[in-house]
Amino acid sequence: MIAPRTKAEKDAFELWKRLQPDDAFVAGIEECAGAFFVPTEANVKRALRQIDAIAKATKDVTVRKFLASLKARLTLPEPADLPETMVASFFGYMIKEGMVADHMRALATAGRKALDAERAHHAGKRWPVGKRALVQLAASGLSAIVDIVEKELHDEQALAAVRDLRKAIGRYREAFDLPGFRPEGTFDETYAFFREHGCDLGRARYYPRALRDLWDYRETPAQVEAAGLKMLRRELPHFKAVVARLADSYGCDPTAEAVWAKAKETSGLRPQDILTFLNGVRDRAAAVTDKHVVAINPAYTALVVETPPYLANTTPSGAAYSIDSLTDHSKETFLATTDERSNARPTPGELLNLLVHEEYGHCVHGSNSYHAFAGRPSILDILNTSLVCVSEGIAFQRELEFLPVIQEIAAGKLHGPEEDAFAEALRPWGGLEATAKDYEFQTVAWRITRFLRVIGDARINSGKQDLVAFIEWAHKTTGLDRSTIYYNVFPAHQILGPGYASTYAIIGERIREIQGKALRRGRHLRDFNAYACSIGWPPKSVFEERLETWVKSG
Repeated sequence: MIAPRTKAEKDAFELWKRLQPDDAFVAGIEECAGAFFVPTEANVKRALRQIDAIAKATKDVTVRKFLASLKARLTLPEPADLPETMVASFFGYMIKEGMVADHMRALATAGRKALDAERAHHAGKRWPVGKRALVQLAASGLSAIVDIVEKELHDEQALAAVRDLRKAIGRYREAFDLPGFRPEGTFDETYAFFREHGCDLGRARYYPRALRDLWDYRETPAQVEAAGLKMLRRELPHFKAVVARLADSYGCDPTAEAVWAKAKETSGLRPQDILTFLNGVRDRAAAVTDKHVVAINPAYTALVVETPPYLANTTPSGAAYSIDSLTDHSKETFLATTDERSNARPTPGELLNLLVHEEYGHCVHGSNSYHAFAGRPSILDILNTSLVCVSEGIAFQRELEFLPVIQEIAAGKLHGPEEDAFAEALRPWGGLEATAKDYEFQTVAWRITRFLRVIGDARINSGKQDLVAFIEWAHKTTGLDRSTIYYNVFPAHQILGPGYASTYAIIGERIREIQGKALRRGRHLRDFNAYACSIGWPPKSVFEERLETWVKSG
């Protein structure tokens, strides 16, 4: 494990273990097994005193921003955060070690206490519709994963603890009751509900603080929105040109909605074929990526699994998890969503885009950093906090970096054993040329989606625009389907906190700018990306400064 280098780092690391022992255990710290932070008033006050004391004793910018992110998580009024965190905790335990009765019993017991403490803390407050909807979505996912745990456990003490946890989930949901809202409802049902009741999130007052402390943004909400609009306007003409070209070849209406539907109709994969495609293509795609885009450490390993039902609502396409990341045997896990409500009939190009984003973005970022492959991250740089959002920028940029590679292979401009093997892997799925065209559409469409996330994040959280009004504006502006916009703007990202949805595009664009400087100075893309993927996820401003320094050092 990477060791703390200073007393401030050590103190911050020990505090992180106390506040996020569930993450610490999944990361390989066995002493934290079964523990979960219980946010009683006394525990929170004690933690805040410790945060302030450590921050006061150091001038280290990384440490201070790390502590600010912990403090924001403790103090911002986000009642959906706890049940959503617990879903990830149970999932992490199951991926790491399966069902260990003693650990599950302790985790369920601590989880029950945490939910009851959080519920008591929020008692008597009036919550807006949007926040209650997020709680219901998160709690529904937690109930679903508890169902799985209960079915797999055979120890009576552990089962009793799980049943008590289930009751606590019920009490929590009741405290944030939202009559008529069904977390498992269809998009049409959900959209009709929000049309009638609105979807205010009540975050306008503290949204600027969330941007600053959770994600290390220097921008104001207005500047975030302006950046999103600038990116959207810059790339929307190209997106529409790609749509028009594909519409002509498909013989359909020249709208993104029509092209997406026709692509799925023509080459969309059935749920049972999705993992088959990914497992058949990923090793060969990795070889091409390692050769042209980012150097991947030789110890890299990843497991591809189907997104479980309890995560499908908040994981519309896929996700990445790290297991035992603080040990010498870290493992990456890539989730692919096959649930047809969230991701109906993805095409080969869409799945390849997902693979590039999750594996060669997130998973390689994690693995390269844990192994200190081409950089030297500190212990705080590789811990799971809100600052991990830096990885979203890397993954977002990775999609764009891979586009000219696949296009040049398809055009016969790139040759070699790696390229030939990659093309052969795509042959059963429509071939390289068709996949390259689809990949381009998916890449530019996802870029437009991420720009919409920035604009929606700023407008909705600052109270400038209602969710439904934003979706209608975004649909009219881009031609993307309303359900696509909804699933990528609201449950999948607002449940992770105000500001998170903006991280993809804004951080990705800064990486793109610095990367451009590196290339103009004669540095190689593969080397730049290897370094960027090997220094963890320090605060955004620190990450950018390190990249700028690397560029100048050459």
